[in-house]
Amino acid sequence: MQPIDVSVNVNFLVCLVLFLVTRPKPRELLVACAVAACLGVRLGLHGNAIHRTLEALSYCGAGAIPAVWLMPFLSGRSNLTLLAKLLFPPCFGFVTALFLNLGSHGTTYDHFLYAFDGSFGFQPSFWAGRMVSVTPWISELTKALYDALPLFLVAAYLIEERRSAGMGRRAFFLMLLVGLCGAACFFLFPAVGAYWIFAKSFPLHPPAVSAVSLAPTMIAAAVPRNCMPSLHTSWALVALWAAGRCSLPWRMAMRGLLMVMLLQTLVYHYLADMIVAVPFTLALYAITQTAVPWPARQRRGAFGFGLLSVVIWLVGLRWGASLFQIFPLVSWCATLLTIAPCWWLWRILDRAAENQPEAAPIAVRQTHSARTDFNPVPPRPALS
Repeated sequence: MQPIDVSVNVNFLVCLVLFLVTRPKPRELLVACAVAACLGVRLGLHGNAIHRTLEALSYCGAGAIPAVWLMPFLSGRSNLTLLAKLLFPPCFGFVTALFLNLGSHGTTYDHFLYAFDGSFGFQPSFWAGRMVSVTPWISELTKALYDALPLFLVAAYLIEERRSAGMGRRAFFLMLLVGLCGAACFFLFPAVGAYWIFAKSFPLHPPAVSAVSLAPTMIAAAVPRNCMPSLHTSWALVALWAAGRCSLPWRMAMRGLLMVMLLQTLVYHYLADMIVAVPFTLALYAITQTAVPWPARQRRGAFGFGLLSVVIWLVGLRWGASLFQIFPLVSWCATLLTIAPCWWLWRILDRAAENQPEAAPIAVRQTHSARTDFNPVPPRPALS
């Protein structure tokens, strides 16, 4: 996995996006810019022109928090929901950094994952490392997209929220649940990635699988054991599924950027933990897809298959890694028999949610009421 780095810039860029989509008033924008100017004077701007621009925008995102907090004095209105949304990204990033520091010691199961990846006939993470290192600008682009994952997630959230508030809430809880459940899995199957475990030979010279012992190993560096499953892959899937609701140009652009980001993800992960992330995400998607009743076979089927697949993969990788070496075809079959059904189950669950009837309007009983205009009623003509 990548070195620990609390990217406050990206977290506050998310705050800026959430702030701007609400179309703030000029006074609120002025306060946000004033706070950003103070932060710029105090902390400064660093790096090249692009980095300085992003850093300045992140200061504006940080300034959006006091601007929303002061809304009652600036505009005579308050928006506690927006304030909570703005506080969540930096708080979540801070808590995540603390948690990863706590889990940065102990044995790892990297050799089991490395052996599985080698059963494909090559080492995917080493291949991805060579691909992104072809030129410096490709490396910078893929790393920037990798770090920009929170921006993809806020885009997915806004896409869902635009359709309905309920879908926005479900998307938020899915993203949160991915992080919480993924953190629990890190303790069940700790791994750091070939980027760290084979740092001296990465990415040009992958060690032979036969030279790697299939046993837990120690690593001297204090690196988070946060590879299994790949949460970058899980969150990218959430964004990919949400992108399907956009127009074609936006959908193609977002999916293309996410594919490039996943290439950089493979540099820091094994292919095995990216595969496990697919059923892992499907199971959590089924939990949060409350638009479909729980007894529905689409929802229970997606949850059951996702959960069972994750368990089978974790057990198989830990105690059956030698099987993949003896029969390499098993790796290809297991991968296809995991990803293809997960995609199909997600499609039918998503369609079931789309086909759910809207809540029927409550019929209001029509009653005759007395006249209230008090206009005189014209007399009826006399019968002749």
